[in-house]
Amino acid sequence: MTKLVYIGGFGRSGSTLLEVLMAANPEVVACGEVGLFSRRRLNKKCKCSCGQSPNECPVWRSYVPPSREPGSSWTHQQLTLKLLDHFSKEFTLLVDSSKTALGSFSTPFNFRRKLAQDFLLVHVVRNPRGVCWSNIRKKKRQKHSVFSPSFLRCGKSSIGWWMANLSCELFALAYPKQYMRLRYEDLTRSPHEVLQTLFTNLLPDQPWPLDETTTKHNRHQLYGNRMRLKTLLLSDVREDVRWENDMPRPHRRLVAFLTWPLRYKYGY
Repeated sequence: MTKLVYIGGFGRSGSTLLEVLMAANPEVVACGEVGLFSRRRLNKKCKCSCGQSPNECPVWRSYVPPSREPGSSWTHQQLTLKLLDHFSKEFTLLVDSSKTALGSFSTPFNFRRKLAQDFLLVHVVRNPRGVCWSNIRKKKRQKHSVFSPSFLRCGKSSIGWWMANLSCELFALAYPKQYMRLRYEDLTRSPHEVLQTLFTNLLPDQPWPLDETTTKHNRHQLYGNRMRLKTLLLSDVREDVRWENDMPRPHRRLVAFLTWPLRYKYGY
C-alpha cells in the first residue's frame, strides 16, 4: 500500500514548496491540499498541476461531482484512502499538504488511527512574523497602523499559527516515530540537505536523484498556491524575507507576544 505523507503546520509556511520539491522523486505523487476538495466549489479556472482541468485530469475526473458543488459524497479521509488505493501500484508515497489549521486540527490523528504505520506527519514551521506578513501584505495600499484591519488579521494569523503547530506537537508526543519537523528557512537555504534527510527517513533503501520538478505524471495538486503550477529547480529556491524590511514594528511585537513559547522552541 502507498504510504501517506501528510504535511502539517500553518499556511504560508512552505508546504507547497516542500511538496513540489518532493515530487522530484519518482516514487512520490503530490496531490496538493486534498482536504479542500470536499469543501470548495470547483470554478472554471481551477487547474491541476498536471496541466489539465479537473474533468480531464486522469486522477481527479473520477471524483468531480457533475454539478461542481463542493463536498459531493467525499470526506477528506474517504478521498485520501481512495487516492492511496488508486496509486498503490505506481507510487510509494502520496503527499497531502492540507496542513493542520482550524478544521484540520485532528486530521493527523484520524489518519494515524486508520493507516497505522503507513502514515507520517511532516511538520513544516516558519518564523511566524514571516507567515503573518505573507498573509496581510496582499493589499499594497492598505495602511498598517495598530488600528488597521491588517493589525487584527496579524493577530488572527498568529493565533492560527499557534494552534496549527500545537496540533503537530501533540501528534509528536503521541507518535514520535511517525513525525518529522523541518523549518522553512532551512529548506530554502539548504534544500539539498533537507530533502536528503527527509528521504533517508522515508525511503532508506531507495537513493534518489536530485532533479528539476518537470515531471507531470506524479503532480496532481488541485489546490495550493500558484507555485504548484511551476517547474522548479533546487537552484531556484529562495527564502522570502520581505517581512524583515517591510513589516511594521507594532505588528512584529504583536506576533512575538502571541506566538510564544512555540516561537522560542523553533528558534525564532
